[in-house]
Amino acid sequence: MPNDVPRPRVTLEQLHTFLSVARREHVTRAAESIHRSQAAVSEQLRLLERTLGLQLLERVGRGVRVTPAGREIERAAGIVLRATQDVEQVAAEHRGLRTGSLAIAASNTTGVHRLPGWLASFAATHPGLDLRLRLANTAAAVDLLRGGDVDCAVVEGPFETAGLEILVLEEDDLIAVVGATHPLAGTRRPSPSALAAHRYLAREPGSGTEALAARVLGRAYGRSASLELGQAEAIRAGVLGGLGYAVISRTVVADDLAAGRIVALPLRPARREFTAVRRPAALAPALIAFWRHLDEVRVNR
Repeated sequence: MPNDVPRPRVTLEQLHTFLSVARREHVTRAAESIHRSQAAVSEQLRLLERTLGLQLLERVGRGVRVTPAGREIERAAGIVLRATQDVEQVAAEHRGLRTGSLAIAASNTTGVHRLPGWLASFAATHPGLDLRLRLANTAAAVDLLRGGDVDCAVVEGPFETAGLEILVLEEDDLIAVVGATHPLAGTRRPSPSALAAHRYLAREPGSGTEALAARVLGRAYGRSASLELGQAEAIRAGVLGGLGYAVISRTVVADDLAAGRIVALPLRPARREFTAVRRPAALAPALIAFWRHLDEVRVNR
């Protein structure tokens, strides 16, 4: 490809050796300073001159003198070696997490109700890291991870785990709910036909919540007119506004249940897991540190 970086023929060892000799104008002293034999230094100089097609040094008595072409090469070599030091410094900063970045995809429930707290404690101990959070449903978040668009994902509900490393963080219940003033509120056990008479507030296809809704609603699932809403918070607002009934994370509506604004219907909940996911080969220092942080969060809950 025309934009490919050309492969250098000159080695860093050759440039380093040449600079040592050029600055001392003496092969033996340069060899001592870089802990190489005089023969090894002379061989590196010979290879460099042959590769470049230039005479860089000329003998003067017991020492050497840098040729005019050699002075130009000396300046360029200094730039190259300083750049390699910059590369090593950047790598050291990443290893020490003084800089770097971490991209995370999260499903709606974990992204809104769990990750902000987990990220806050992580960011406090790693202030130099740039953090980026992308919200999507479970299927889309896992696709972003598999495609290399993010470093890890934190999701809920079922997904294809083949080729991925997972860390279970927390368990969550999906429950059927209505607003406190809804006609179904207070019913002992609503039948499928009773549920079918009311609108069902659904998540979009690919949502981890929607994938398990049928387990909660049983034979009633799919019998009601539906309103598809793309966010758990939108469904919560719809339930509070009396639009219909829904299957939603207990985590999302915990405060509303405690305040009596939302009522849980007496149907068996579906249990699911909040899960962190990464590609096994991903070994970036920021990701390793965040994974360790999530493991500590999990253990301490």
